[in-house]
Amino acid sequence: MPIEVTVRHLNAAPGLKEYAEKRAAKLMEQFPRVESVHVIVDVQRHLYEAEFVVQQKGLTAVGAKEHAASALAVVDTAAARAERQLRKTIHKRVTAHIRKTEKK
Repeated sequence: MPIEVTVRHLNAAPGLKEYAEKRAAKLMEQFPRVESVHVIVDVQRHLYEAEFVVQQKGLTAVGAKEHAASALAVVDTAAARAERQLRKTIHKRVTAHIRKTEKK
């Protein structure tokens, strides 16, 4: 279960990569079908941008991108958004094919 962290256009503080890895590990613990997580942190015009790309078994990747003024805050919000999307896909998978049949 690989976790990749990429930091672009920035000399990353040593705590940023570890923090992003910790947040990605939490996602992998909560959702056992997750195969890999790729975290991309970027800086554009004094705004930090974080993107979580989560690959699950049997599903396409889930991407969540956020912008904020703080690097740690943007990692938190992007991880929360990815978690919300993963929960949504689980809910859809559970309730998608439930049909009630009536007997006559």
